[in-house]
Amino acid sequence: MDFLEKVKSNIEKYGMLKKGFKVLIGCSGGVDSMVLLDCICRLKDEYSLDITVAHLNHMLRPEADDDEKFVIEMCKRYNIKCITRKVDVAKLKKEKGLSEEEAGRSARYSFFYEVAEELNIDRILLGHNKNDVVETFFLNLFRGSGLEGLASVPPVRDIIARPLINISREEIEEFARVNNIPFVVDKTNFSLKYKRNIVRNEILPLIKEKFGESVLNTIFRTVEIIREESDQIEELAQKSFEECVQKEDIYYVLNIEKTKNLPVFLRRRIIKMILEYFNAPISYDILKEIEELASLSSGKKKVYNELVVERQNDELVFYRKSEESSFCFEISLDKENHVFYKSFKFNVKPTYRIENPKNIYIDAQHITQEKLYLRTRRDGDFIYFKTGKKKLKEWFIDKKIPKRRRSSILLLAKGSEVIVIFDIYSNIVTINHKYKIKPDTNIFLEIQFAKVKGEE
Repeated sequence: MDFLEKVKSNIEKYGMLKKGFKVLIGCSGGVDSMVLLDCICRLKDEYSLDITVAHLNHMLRPEADDDEKFVIEMCKRYNIKCITRKVDVAKLKKEKGLSEEEAGRSARYSFFYEVAEELNIDRILLGHNKNDVVETFFLNLFRGSGLEGLASVPPVRDIIARPLINISREEIEEFARVNNIPFVVDKTNFSLKYKRNIVRNEILPLIKEKFGESVLNTIFRTVEIIREESDQIEELAQKSFEECVQKEDIYYVLNIEKTKNLPVFLRRRIIKMILEYFNAPISYDILKEIEELASLSSGKKKVYNELVVERQNDELVFYRKSEESSFCFEISLDKENHVFYKSFKFNVKPTYRIENPKNIYIDAQHITQEKLYLRTRRDGDFIYFKTGKKKLKEWFIDKKIPKRRRSSILLLAKGSEVIVIFDIYSNIVTINHKYKIKPDTNIFLEIQFAKVKGEE
């Protein structure tokens, strides 16, 4: 099978392209991306492709501007569109506290996805190859990654595809030589200040010397096996996630009881999936700590920067601290008030008669001179029942209202006295005994609330 047939075989095997696709090729100007560009241009008519190239100038090397000009010039020769952008990766590295490699990767992928969205791109094509897969495997192994990390670089992930994924760098260089494909050489590829270059230029040559040239293929096959098994575990984890995790407002709630009989690798994958929703750091130690939290008593919590993981009764609750906020809206008693809270709309107005029995009415005779608020709970809140005064906190406990919901339940209150409790999660309304309507009530406060259509 010649080189182009191999590329086409990968495209077909992994469903990378369909006829009429709009593709974006990430192109650094190096041999991998230039060979990829040449191959895709050769296949352009067969797949009726609309091709655009994206080049990110990392501004890290004196030659970076020349590389950008080279890619622009090559795109002119191939008669395809080219979009470039300059990003000060060194500055980004400092701002985000990343390594130079991480900052560069983050900038590149952000740029590619942004262009893809803007141009309605079907596929982003990248020039990762067999050597990249093996190098990433070792880098992740040295970082202590789990099975997902050891699965290394996948052929396809969302709209990203890698048509050279099982082709060695030597084959790519040979194709460039035979076909006179020009490319630039990034001198930093030889610098040992980058970990990938240590693997590429020192560790892999040593392994080849000791275990033979074919060891690269052997490691690549092992990675493929790991990826296939990891993908199957991922499918199981997704199913378990749907059974064990519930999204409630700003919270992800993990039912501990439902995960008890799951194997440990599935429990960890579920926790990892939740952490990914919060874009939170993930490490073995963090996963272990959260697992252990599930065995501690209710109220115990772990805080990872902004992310809070708290054991609440039989659940682990994940939430971002900054998203927990109070709400307060003053109700005017001389007009109708329209209040939007989460996915609900509240209409509150004074009236002298009961206009619609389906609405909520309270006796407003004794509150017309008071300031009223629709708000969330505060320390010291209380409510009166037929049996007497009760702290709101005690009422929450009696009703077994989960802690995470207590701060979201809306109250109509004057001062610390709660007049109405709107449990929006259970659609239950509780009225202070003092404000229930009586036969002689002649001033009412009418409250109507409903979920806004289309909102979750």
